[in-house]
Amino acid sequence: MKNFILLILSLNLLFSAYYSPGMTMIDNHQNQSHPVCFGEADEGDPDFLRFADYNGARNGGDYHVIFVDMAASW
Repeated sequence: MKNFILLILSLNLLFSAYYSPGMTMIDNHQNQSHPVCFGEADEGDPDFLRFADYNGARNGGDYHVIFVDMAASW
């Protein structure tokens, strides 16, 4: 049982998140479109969210700071 728990913890470290706080998103990830389920996006197409629309280096100088908080109640 101890080995199983150690294996699970090791796999968790191998498949951890790509980004950590303070990192900048790469261009490929910024250009991906994500459908908006409720409400609408403030920039670009209101039905899809693209982080590149909020990047001032890509949208003509209108810079934004974004805090993404994702929560689920399963």
